[in-house]
Amino acid sequence: MLKLVGTTLGGGKVLDIGAGAGIASWAFAANGAACVYALEPDPSEEIGRGGLERLVGDMPVAPLDARAEEIPLPDEEVDVVYLRQVLHHVSDLQPALRECARVLKTGGVLLACREHVVDDEEQLRVFLGRHPVHRLIGGEGAHRLGDYTGAIRAAGLRLEGALGPWDSVINAFPTVTSADELERFPHAYLERRLGGLGRLLSRVPGVEALIWRRLKRPDPGRLYTFLAVKP
Repeated sequence: MLKLVGTTLGGGKVLDIGAGAGIASWAFAANGAACVYALEPDPSEEIGRGGLERLVGDMPVAPLDARAEEIPLPDEEVDVVYLRQVLHHVSDLQPALRECARVLKTGGVLLACREHVVDDEEQLRVFLGRHPVHRLIGGEGAHRLGDYTGAIRAAGLRLEGALGPWDSVINAFPTVTSADELERFPHAYLERRLGGLGRLLSRVPGVEALIWRRLKRPDPGRLYTFLAVKP
């Protein structure tokens, strides 16, 4: 994520939307942000602002009791807007993304990570039906890829990238935990399924491409990460 955000982080201001217990807010402050606004409406001690305040201590992190649709910050206040698994919980993407664009400075970066994507209502039904948290308490969601990208552009942001499930370790985690593991994953996949035979097969020309094709099938609820800039 730091690589995607780039030099805009150093000495800049970050808005962490849906900050939860503050892990990302802590990390941004520890990696050079001058100020982190941690937007989290849940006041709870474990996964909300209570936990966040304990974690960040006296770091330059300011908790905010608000949602993405109504951000209590002035125009062009921050250099980075960061959302992790937030947008798929939002029923109407455009108001939330317009607010994100409003508070971003010109040249600022929006990074929305690990958002669930479906192709149609049937995929949404399948995804929600097998999601363990949704089955217990509800609240999960997913949008079509074009809904995300369209709302980002409609907010006046320039889409720099829409990274698919296997385009980045951000999405592929925890199946892989590093860029090197991601690059080698087709070989590990074959070896795990077929042992020594899989190791031999992985060296055959064309087999790696076939494995990637299998892995990249449009699974309901697959994860995407979106990178955009305010021009």
